Amino acid sequence: MPPKLTIPPQSYFIKAKKIITQTLNNLPPLYRDYYHVNDILTDSTPQLQQLIKNQTGLEKFKISAGTSDMLAFKPYLNQIIQDIKQSTYYRSYHNPLGNSTARLAIAVMESAKLDNEPVYTYGDVGLTTGSTDAISQIFEYIKSTYPSSQVIIASPTYYLYKYLARFFGLNYQEAFNIKINTKNNTASFNSIPDILAKISQKTKLIVLAQPNNPSSELYPAKDIKKLLIACKSKGTLLLVDELFTDLLFDNQGFIPTDALAKKVGALNNLVVIKGYSKSKNLPGFRIGYLFSKNKNLMTTLSQISEQRQCFAPSSNYTGLIVQDSFIQTVKAITNKGITLSKSIRLARKKFDQLNLSISPTNRLDDKNLYTSYEAYMTSIKKTYSNYYDQALTTLNQEIMAITPKTSAFNTFVKIKAMNGVNYLDFCLNFYLCCNVVTQIGPCFAFNQPTWEKDPSLGFWLRLSYSRQDRKYYMMILRLFCEFKKVYLSSPNKFLKLDLSF
Repeated sequence: MPPKLTIPPQSYFIKAKKIITQTLNNLPPLYRDYYHVNDILTDSTPQLQQLIKNQTGLEKFKISAGTSDMLAFKPYLNQIIQDIKQSTYYRSYHNPLGNSTARLAIAVMESAKLDNEPVYTYGDVGLTTGSTDAISQIFEYIKSTYPSSQVIIASPTYYLYKYLARFFGLNYQEAFNIKINTKNNTASFNSIPDILAKISQKTKLIVLAQPNNPSSELYPAKDIKKLLIACKSKGTLLLVDELFTDLLFDNQGFIPTDALAKKVGALNNLVVIKGYSKSKNLPGFRIGYLFSKNKNLMTTLSQISEQRQCFAPSSNYTGLIVQDSFIQTVKAITNKGITLSKSIRLARKKFDQLNLSISPTNRLDDKNLYTSYEAYMTSIKKTYSNYYDQALTTLNQEIMAITPKTSAFNTFVKIKAMNGVNYLDFCLNFYLCCNVVTQIGPCFAFNQPTWEKDPSLGFWLRLSYSRQDRKYYMMILRLFCEFKKVYLSSPNKFLKLDLSF
């Protein structure tokens, strides 16, 4: 049954306002930004959540979830179950940087895509508790090694980068640029020219997501190369978040950042983070890793991990990591124009020489595993592609601009006719009336007033077209359109806080 929009009575808004005001008054200074206000009110205020559910009769739904409901590749799940049943990894403590077998497999995989391999050893790889742990450790490294340095963050991007800069007391700037093609209303957020204008000898860390989240777009390889050359010249570390690389709809425009760094002699200036949350659909397992040829960085990260004494649980999934690394190694070799049969043979040889045990254990099974993985990825990308198209069709009349379909499963859309609207009030009332959570521009860059007042910005909504129930997702998008119409025509019927973060 489709969700219906009903404007609640004023008594309901009065109760909600009391809870909201009390919650906001108790926020510590570090959380007084739009992302945290939105997140705490929608995810960490049980009294408000229960009030909304009682009023609407609806379960909470996230338009901008940032994760996927889609099922993981079945052999990966089977591998996890097998390892747990056999008590293979979880009954041991591991090295501060993680299980050496898993790190060795990742080193083989990440080397395989480069020319004149091998490039990486297990000492260049660190397992982390999801990619977020990798990010946190890198910021802690910058704080301990260069306490008075400057950080540049390519925006819009994941909120954690700005949060960690504030948490560690680092000076930071946001690099930003937006261009909209008025012929087809597509937007580009290529911030690299602004980074190059801001970088100085004091800049010790630059943060970039490739592909970007929330916009899903790729930074051009020529711009990344310029940035790497600048980092090498200034002695700057470039952190590149490559979480969504396996979800590119077309790989033709993508060159791995370390491949570009190798060409310009800047591998020492690069650290790449990856994880299993987005492309593998395993967010709850918190499997992540980073890799870098920067010895000082890797030594310090080992020390940071050791003093925490909470080594990454990623080590518990070493069997899965080895299996996935083998598949990705085969893929990297085939991308060099080598036949599948020979690629499997070469990959198997690499893994056997290093005593990296893979399930399955023979070449016929290797081929079946690889081809079934490729079929799975083709299917899931097709699902995301169709999902994206349907979401845009559903919101069509409300869209002013959109980022192109480059990688799954997020996109950024600019919504029409939101001038003069308090964005927090709008999103909060949508939540109060429909139990739907949104993430908009100030979750990913700057602050709420900037997005409201800058004519080049406006109301940008992240769509995570990754919910398993696609039909219901489209119902929610239609509900958004209906709510917007009612709210803009009768704002006095809704809660007004008129707050800005």
